[in-house]
Amino acid sequence: MTGKYHMTADQDAMLGYTVAHFQEIARQNRFAENASIEHDTGRCGVCRPELLPLEPFFIYLEVVTQSVKVRRPRLEQSLVDEINKDLILMQLPSRVSLESLRSGDPEAVQIWKSWLRDALSTGLGLLSIHSPTSLEFDLEEAEAAGFESLIREKVEELMTYQTEDITRP
Repeated sequence: MTGKYHMTADQDAMLGYTVAHFQEIARQNRFAENASIEHDTGRCGVCRPELLPLEPFFIYLEVVTQSVKVRRPRLEQSLVDEINKDLILMQLPSRVSLESLRSGDPEAVQIWKSWLRDALSTGLGLLSIHSPTSLEFDLEEAEAAGFESLIREKVEELMTYQTEDITRP
């Protein structure tokens, strides 16, 4: 993500601190209350994105992407259950199964992509209330501003991560 930007060791450490902080919040399932969790605001890229040589949207989207990986690391039944629960809440007739996702059923995969996109959107919304200096981002506005390919890459990154055939804790 930082390929076209030059980051100093301190800036790289700051981004690492920020991602790790929010991953721990995600691990504890406390993302909705992230504003109340104590941390070093001087080292937080969400609180102080101007200290990093990255577009603030990149920082926020990276934080959310890495947090989703912690919260929903695998394509497994619990993820399918969450997707279906959200479909029910939205009063949509579609449902997905683990088998339909694993087999690449186009409708199921599109639902999964939409669910991940919604997860990114929700995460961005929750970061906007993180601190008095937090920025607010909307995926539709970000797409209109030229970040459509980055958003698509992050959804694909999550899908790949969730389907990797490795053992993760």
